[in-house]
Amino acid sequence: MLSDSHQGIHAMIFEHIMYIHDVILVHDPEYNQLGERPGELLKQIKGKLAPADQKLLWEYDEEWIKQMNRQDEIIYTQALMRGIAIGYWATLIGRGVGEIEV
Repeated sequence: MLSDSHQGIHAMIFEHIMYIHDVILVHDPEYNQLGERPGELLKQIKGKLAPADQKLLWEYDEEWIKQMNRQDEIIYTQALMRGIAIGYWATLIGRGVGEIEV
């Protein structure tokens, strides 16, 4: 798991990912359109299942979402860290080694 020294950056990244999911995506027409058909299919599948099987499907979905959330967290963390490194090197090249303040 994460060490204490990484909790801050990971929490910030996770909060940003959740903001994107909870605030930005809900207003994106293409995202909403892409979700319509899977939503219809899931509704049909659930309608054909017994209550116990519906619960099993719900549990599967919950566990799968945890994996997808972790995937997003890793992708955004790596992108952020690489972006910081690129920004640092761009500043280093633009200003010279002696001009960078950290």
